[in-house]
Amino acid sequence: MKTGRDLQALAAEIMRQRDTKKDYVAPTTALTMVVEKERELPECLLRLQRTGQYGINSLAHGNIQAHTGIPAQYYNKMLAQAPELLVDNVNHWFRANPAPRMVRTLDGRVRALLSNSYRPLDNFDFAEAIMPVLAERRLQVMSCEVTEKRLYIKAVDEQLYRDVPVGYKMGDGSHKIFDTCAPAFIASNSEVGYGRLVLETGVYTRACTNLALFANGGFKKTHLGSRHAVTEGVENIDALLSARTKQKTDEALWLQVRDVMKAAFNPDFFTKRVEQLTATVENRIEGKVEEVVLNAAKRFVLNDGERESVLKHLIQGGQLNQYGLHAAFTRSAEDADGYDRATEIEYMGGQIIELPRTEWAALNS
Repeated sequence: MKTGRDLQALAAEIMRQRDTKKDYVAPTTALTMVVEKERELPECLLRLQRTGQYGINSLAHGNIQAHTGIPAQYYNKMLAQAPELLVDNVNHWFRANPAPRMVRTLDGRVRALLSNSYRPLDNFDFAEAIMPVLAERRLQVMSCEVTEKRLYIKAVDEQLYRDVPVGYKMGDGSHKIFDTCAPAFIASNSEVGYGRLVLETGVYTRACTNLALFANGGFKKTHLGSRHAVTEGVENIDALLSARTKQKTDEALWLQVRDVMKAAFNPDFFTKRVEQLTATVENRIEGKVEEVVLNAAKRFVLNDGERESVLKHLIQGGQLNQYGLHAAFTRSAEDADGYDRATEIEYMGGQIIELPRTEWAALNS
């Protein structure tokens, strides 16, 4: 798996962002997109009435595109080739269809333009809720990162390692090969509307440091709450909601997060997961390996480079069965372009393990 930052560096970055970010709620009539022409490459900026102007991250551009209803392909073409035309389009629709928006900024840039009903669940509070449980259970954080989209913390309970028989040695074929696995856990949150707060389980393979994540049965919390009022055009959210009010509002949620984490490493639950993994060893790849990988790439939407990585690791792993295909996916996550995409592929590895028999048969044709 991709390792990202170490825990100390992650904590430092979360604290830095907590002290730097600012949020505003404003009607779109108080927002104006402008072109900064003094740079070598003209850049579109977003100006907030009486507040200032900010650069715009790619995710925020996607939010603006979705809110204005401009087709994505045309929006991106204007952004790259005709920024002044883009500005005219965006400002027209900002004023033609006025609506309150939450503008989340960090380091002088707009990182998200969201509904004013979006409930910020900040990474600092999220980390503060889960870190005591990690320490209490003596979990080992194997990988963590904070990207423009999400915060990730991936931990393993090394006290519950189990052997999973995955095949037989060459020669007389009488000696089994085992993968040693442990229950894993991912805690993930987005401050910018890129998915929900999630707490989900997984399986970590010690020999090859692969991680498969399982979305079924996890805890998920949508960032929705009461709408933030808009007063006199632009308001800083911190002025509308005091720190004490936000703490009380989220207190029950953070207690629930801790309870879910404590229950995630139940030994009986992990035993069932090991049995599920073991069963996939018997489901051999019967068709041509390249075609099975191509079917899987279409099913899970891999690009050509990712598909080739899966094929390479499947052949190198030598386990031509459903378990081996899952392991090839999770190993290829390490080769993925960016931490967000690597995590998505780790979820695909879990989905392969959980495929119903009919869907496995369709891939294996």
